[in-house]
Amino acid sequence: MGILSEIWSSISQNRFRTAMTGFAVAWGIFILVVLLGASNGLQNGIQDSYGSKASNAVEVNAGWAELPYKGLPKNRQLFFTLREVNRVRLLPEIEHFSPVVQTNGTLSYGTAYSAVRILGVESDYQQILRKHVEAGRFLNAHDDVERTKVCVLDKRTVEELGNQDLLGKYIHIGDVPFLVVGICANGDRWEGASAHIPLSTCMAIFATDRHINKMVMTTIGADVRSPKTSSRQKPWERPPSPFEQKLRNLLSPMMQFDPADDGALWVWNQAERVEQTEGVMNAIRLFVLIIGICTLISGAVGVSNIMLVSVRERTKEFGIRKAIGAPPRVILLTVVGESVLITALFGYIGMFVGIGIMELINTMLPPGADFPFRNPTVDIPAVSIATFILIVVGVVAGAIPAVRAMRIKPIEALNYEK
Repeated sequence: MGILSEIWSSISQNRFRTAMTGFAVAWGIFILVVLLGASNGLQNGIQDSYGSKASNAVEVNAGWAELPYKGLPKNRQLFFTLREVNRVRLLPEIEHFSPVVQTNGTLSYGTAYSAVRILGVESDYQQILRKHVEAGRFLNAHDDVERTKVCVLDKRTVEELGNQDLLGKYIHIGDVPFLVVGICANGDRWEGASAHIPLSTCMAIFATDRHINKMVMTTIGADVRSPKTSSRQKPWERPPSPFEQKLRNLLSPMMQFDPADDGALWVWNQAERVEQTEGVMNAIRLFVLIIGICTLISGAVGVSNIMLVSVRERTKEFGIRKAIGAPPRVILLTVVGESVLITALFGYIGMFVGIGIMELINTMLPPGADFPFRNPTVDIPAVSIATFILIVVGVVAGAIPAVRAMRIKPIEALNYEK
């Protein structure tokens, strides 16, 4: 208790100096917390912009035949049909599977109109794209078998129609009435307003050419990552993954294209995108860590300098205390304790101000996934790390002055003049 009283007395006698020293520490912790929160917000925004697809999702699009094949010319546009779709869905690596027919149309309800993407899909589409149904249900197998005229709208579409209660109501897509059976959360920020209807219904009404735009699926045990042969190799320069090559070999004779034709199939997988995103976020975290540590080091240097000044001013006092029998550890605890108290007190002020600022920014952000910066809050592990850093900074900042104070000889101290 006596050491604490002495520490507080020393701080109270030099309020301005203590305040200026503490400000440097508080500013360092504040910058660290803000940078951590901003990196979290950026990471959340990137993840939302990529959508919430399953991490093992794969998307296959038909492209253009850039190479001639068995007498057929190059530059031919390719399409999937139900024949290719039904063959691919039988692959043993497939977990969930859905063909997708996409077209544009006008959706109307009463006097409200909206231009939307019409997506003809099967029931597995919900598991692949992780569509969160907020009201009602998603499409099921019965809808596709019976070609029912039902649809599932996303919230963005409902907003464009005036935020009306559409669940259980009939809307029109073109001139065809559809029963709204579900409302789901918005997809990624690039998706736009959309309406999901059964694939069979879509092909019967809107895709009479029987062409299918793409196939989406999740895989189990499939090697979907492209081999990286060089650190300088761009993603589009990599050879196809084993699973992609298997798809090319399977579809080549059916769609009449060369298996080595890169333009014939466009295969995208979420695993590589997640890997790329993690690489970017790791670089951002490293940058934040470096900036935060440098800022804290500058604050620690300031505290250490001030403590050196304090030791110099109290040289005679420490000499007298050693002369009357004060053990060196008491002087050590006094100096280090003062340093830790300054860094902890002002560090926590900076920490809580930073957390408060990020929470305030979070409340001011617009809702929805259209804004590429979301939930810039600091989590408990980050706060725990900052707390540990505070303690380390305090001990390190006080160590050098404390050692100097312990080495003061009583005779030299009594003859010391400020």
